[in-house]
Amino acid sequence: MVTAGAGTVVAYELCRRHVLGKDAGFWAVGSKAWRQSWRQATLVGLLAIPVAAAGIFALAAVPTLGLGEVIVPLLVVALFLLLLLFWCLPLVARFTNPTWRQVRNGLTLGLTTPSLTFLLAIALVLAGVAVWKFMPVVFVAPGLILLWWCYLLERFFVSRGYVQPEEAEV
Repeated sequence: MVTAGAGTVVAYELCRRHVLGKDAGFWAVGSKAWRQSWRQATLVGLLAIPVAAAGIFALAAVPTLGLGEVIVPLLVVALFLLLLLFWCLPLVARFTNPTWRQVRNGLTLGLTTPSLTFLLAIALVLAGVAVWKFMPVVFVAPGLILLWWCYLLERFFVSRGYVQPEEAEV
């Protein structure tokens, strides 16, 4: 649980290299990504623990309070976790900034581009429904969503001028 943030950054970096068409060994890319960002990614990942705990407490209150009373806190928790995992952690993998700036930038980008964030939320809900209906999808859906999200983020970063387009290696 503690290394979930760093593991997510490694997975993002592996997917990013694949999306850009860069040929490198998984072990080399993964170990380099781990060495470069494990501390910062772990700190960002640890931010998710109290938020997830608040979500668990809100879910535990559903039988007594009813879903109508806890739907807003659940949506806030889900949005914050989505922003942390899918905006802040890719920034940790992609850019070199202090941790507080990575979190601020991730939250800002996620909230100021609601179309991408909403599209990601829809994809995650659809993946959740697919897993609920057919459990073996759990082995495929996270990787597909991560590849798709890496592709969208790379296009987003290039179109906004945050990074220069990288040529695919031949």
